[in-house]
Amino acid sequence: MKCFLLWILLLSATSAVAQTASPEIPNPQFGDIAAVLPDPRSPTGAIIVYNPFMCQRIGPGACEFFRVHEHGHVFLGHQFQPYAHPTARERDADRFAAANAHPRAVLAAWHLFRNGGSSANWHTYGSPAQRAHRLCVFAREAGNWIGPPQC
Repeated sequence: MKCFLLWILLLSATSAVAQTASPEIPNPQFGDIAAVLPDPRSPTGAIIVYNPFMCQRIGPGACEFFRVHEHGHVFLGHQFQPYAHPTARERDADRFAAANAHPRAVLAAWHLFRNGGSSANWHTYGSPAQRAHRLCVFAREAGNWIGPPQC
């Protein structure tokens, strides 16, 4: 029974990311880890660009979290809401990634944030410590937390 429930949870998590249908494009010159860019040729109107060198530097788990975070923007329709408050959009994309990324990717991003890694735009994302705490809370709410009991 536990295996069946785990299979259902994994299927629902991967289907949420798959529903974005946005291609991921590696770009070593891209100035950030990952982002959603408009692309009218894509079924979702967006593509996800990521920097493979930055991903190598932060590790594959943390990179997966950021890519799922960008899929969250697409899944939530943020590419069609350019005037929505950026802090709310980023919080919602973090919540999506905390619920839908592999638990090891969530934990890798949490470690990155706990060690001071995050966007320099604290106005939008909060401090790395705040983002780590939020990520832990979101993952716990989704039943996707494998980290320490205290965030």
